[in-house]
Amino acid sequence: MAIANVIKALNRWINDYFERISMMTGYAVQPSFIKFTILSMIGLSSVSLVLALLSIRLVPKLTILFALIEIVSLLMITMLGIYLVAKVRSRAGKFEKAIVTILLTTIPLLASGEPLVNVINQLTMVRMDPEVAGEFRRIVAEVYGGFDIVNAIRRSINRVPSRTYSDVMSIITESYGISSNIADILMLKLDSIVRREQSTFKSRVQTLSLMMEIYLVSVQLLPLLLIILAISLSPLGSFPINPTALILLLFLVYMPITGMVFYVVMSGLTD
Repeated sequence: MAIANVIKALNRWINDYFERISMMTGYAVQPSFIKFTILSMIGLSSVSLVLALLSIRLVPKLTILFALIEIVSLLMITMLGIYLVAKVRSRAGKFEKAIVTILLTTIPLLASGEPLVNVINQLTMVRMDPEVAGEFRRIVAEVYGGFDIVNAIRRSINRVPSRTYSDVMSIITESYGISSNIADILMLKLDSIVRREQSTFKSRVQTLSLMMEIYLVSVQLLPLLLIILAISLSPLGSFPINPTALILLLFLVYMPITGMVFYVVMSGLTD
């Protein structure tokens, strides 16, 4: 009986965990698919590992096959994990970018005494990312389905992996019906967000300027200097590599790879 209870509790925890992950992605991936994929890959990996260990002495050739199956299983789990993390971060980023628009729409409506459900309904009509607008439509649908507006917003906080969105909506849920100056509180929050965005923007501009200087030196000036040195010193036999081979190496290998690295880094800074 105790073992059955433990199994039920473990199964419930696993289901809740995968439901939470799916919810954080905006249900882009169903929890049943996540559960089936991860558990089946873990099982396949475990069986392959055991068979690989058993076949080392009996059938050595099969060991490689079982090892490959295990590696593929682990890679599948890793790829699914990377995809889920990327999906959650992407969803969080959309809400982070839309938060200023949300506040600029919400504050005047709340200051005029508009009911909170009407404010959320108005947010569904504002031009913003479809995923963000869809979250507000879900809140309104839950309210019309019988949920209290505060509880519907709290459920939305659990679905959205954005810290800023959580802070803003928590202010609304905690102040609604208690304080009459929600708009003033949200205005202070908006001011802090704008100041933080300005500070982040200045920091990124400075970082990009530094990266551009490093790029010019490492991708343009350094290869040119090496080519000049190679051409100048090769007749004396004091340069270790042929100038033609050096030029090909720089233009076909070094510069493309370095340029791609800088592109990835700078793209990350501008996101």
